[in-house]
Amino acid sequence: MRSLHLSAPDVRAILDAAAQCGTASDRSTSEGTVQALLDALCALVPSDVVFWNSFTLPVPGGPRDDGQLVSAPRGRPAIRAPMDPWLEHLEEHPIMSGRYGPVASISDVISAREFRHTWLFQEAFRPAGLGHEIGLELSHRPDEMNVVVFSREPGRDYSDRDHLVLELLRPHVDRAMRRLSSPPPALTPRQEEVLRLVGEGLTDTQVARRLHLSERTVGKHLENIYARTGTHSRLQALTQTTT
Repeated sequence: MRSLHLSAPDVRAILDAAAQCGTASDRSTSEGTVQALLDALCALVPSDVVFWNSFTLPVPGGPRDDGQLVSAPRGRPAIRAPMDPWLEHLEEHPIMSGRYGPVASISDVISAREFRHTWLFQEAFRPAGLGHEIGLELSHRPDEMNVVVFSREPGRDYSDRDHLVLELLRPHVDRAMRRLSSPPPALTPRQEEVLRLVGEGLTDTQVARRLHLSERTVGKHLENIYARTGTHSRLQALTQTTT
């Protein structure tokens, strides 16, 4: 973490953005909700283009998954370079390769002079009128890419303050995007009721009394919850259905 002090307005804005991440609803699934989160991030780290790029990396000779590409602000859409050559040059990409940490800007890795001679600049940045970029890598499997990318036109680069803001918000954005892209399995109303009471700290006996059930029935409900959510404990089930 960089040694840097944030202003009071920055701190308030970060807390507001974290709260928005926490309330993002999987029920509206979708581009609209993701767009709102990207808009909030763009207000904190001003950019000309912000987009969420999430997909499964193709295997040689296999089908390609173009995945998610949601952009903000709405007035300036992301312009994507041709996908096949972009993938061929992926390991050269300071952000998309994921080799330089969860929050990294192009200037963290390569000088402006060197960058201007890369395929990325010549074929992706220059046609789109962009000059700077910083990425927020989110959790993903080894065969996936999952990153929120912020891009600016030539001029002011991303600062230490911008890095710090994204580092602080990363866990909140990560949980929100996970929830939106992979909503938790639906439970029956009774299962939701049992899990809610478990989350309040009640024992099986107390849950049974509250719901006028037998302890055995409560235990069976919990077994079904574990099977449906792919979990093995109360804590895991609560985490799976609330994050």
